[in-house]
Amino acid sequence: MKSRHVSPSQHRSLRPNTQPHRSGFTLVELLVVIAIIGILVGLLLPAVQAAREAARRMSCSNNMKQIGLALHNYHDTHRVFPYSTSGDGSVTAESAAPAANGVLNHRGWMLLLPFIELQNLQDQIDMNLPTGGYDRGGVGFAGPKPGEAGNANDVVVSTSVEAFLCPSDPNPTHYPTDSASYSISAGTTSLLGAYTNYDFSMRRLSSTAEKWSRDTGFTSKRLFGHDESSRFRDITDGTSNTVAVAETLRAVVDGSVPTWGYAKWAGQGVDLGWSRGINDNECCNWDSPPNSRTPRASQLGEWGTAGSTHPGGAQAVFADGSVHFMTETTDQVVLNNITAISDGNVVGEF
Repeated sequence: MKSRHVSPSQHRSLRPNTQPHRSGFTLVELLVVIAIIGILVGLLLPAVQAAREAARRMSCSNNMKQIGLALHNYHDTHRVFPYSTSGDGSVTAESAAPAANGVLNHRGWMLLLPFIELQNLQDQIDMNLPTGGYDRGGVGFAGPKPGEAGNANDVVVSTSVEAFLCPSDPNPTHYPTDSASYSISAGTTSLLGAYTNYDFSMRRLSSTAEKWSRDTGFTSKRLFGHDESSRFRDITDGTSNTVAVAETLRAVVDGSVPTWGYAKWAGQGVDLGWSRGINDNECCNWDSPPNSRTPRASQLGEWGTAGSTHPGGAQAVFADGSVHFMTETTDQVVLNNITAISDGNVVGEF
């Protein structure tokens, strides 16, 4: 039998194919995958941001609940609420001016420190000396101004207190310049006043001579004032119908926002019943062009007003210690009624 001759080329064709099979994405497939991932991220991101804001708002609400509890504990101890400001020389006018050499520019937040577990911070304050160095009325200070020899209160009031700050607010935590009207004092240039996102409910005036009410006789009186200390018995409209503390932002176009440790021109409280309502961030008569009222992101248009970066409104502590979210569409009449402590207008729902 003759053997069959197989050529070298035939030998190669009879061998099994041992070369690996190569597979992968084409450029078009890769672009499609990237596009799908982008769409999914775009759908997921708002949900993540909403969840983060919900957590920040809850933290802010907890801060305000602690403030409400602190106010109650303070009243239980002293049988009275704290003042908003005392010995306030930054808005003095006529007979409301402090006594000679009596300017202190104190804030009521200093009195609440022990009730939010910050006794050590209060212990550093010399209550006999000013915490702010601005005297609009020329009355004179009760001792050296902060930052001057013998007065270290500037160190305290430049301390940022986490319990007074809303984590949703992206603005700075301290006043940015050494302006005489708003800074701690001309005696200190290295330390800047620490802000608060929460401030006492006060009645703001339109007068340029005196920007905040000192009058105890008005039925529109708020719970707090200048050297005015209300009691539970004064709240004849009911504690569940009366605002004690309102939320504000750490940035304002026209004026200044509150500092927790010292009183200063314009920034001494929040009037939820002021005509601008909640979250009005439009400004200003002196804007360019005039009267354009251009909205400003993460800012309020005017000092002493209520607002936040929480979508749709801001929070407030009521005199009963409860915290409520107040929508920015809340009727102005309702806001006026819940800020007054004894006007006889009881609001059932808000």
